[in-house]
Amino acid sequence: MSKEENRLFSHMIYEYKKGIRRLALYTAKPDEAELCRAKLEKSDIAWHETPSKDGKLNFFFGDCPCISIIRSFGEKSLNEFDEKEDFILGVLLGYDLTRQCERYLKNTDKAFCALCAAS
Repeated sequence: MSKEENRLFSHMIYEYKKGIRRLALYTAKPDEAELCRAKLEKSDIAWHETPSKDGKLNFFFGDCPCISIIRSFGEKSLNEFDEKEDFILGVLLGYDLTRQCERYLKNTDKAFCALCAAS
């Protein structure tokens, strides 16, 4: 793990511990995986890892209920998530809720409410 990557991962752990994030996602190279696991274990943080489409690993870490939801999606890459899973993940990661709703509606060809369509 490079110095910059280590700093980023450590900062994400710091933000989680301070309550800024309830769930975080870090994509690691295969040779970084053991260090990520060790840091998360040492910090006593729940995590779940899944494969990435490019051979890397996605480390989700945070509150146990959030991790349980991510685990319920199975061992999929992010690009394999369906629209609902993608929506839930975005919300859990703290992305803007309205934008997540707009993205979900667009991706599912659902209609916006009449008031939204008028503006």
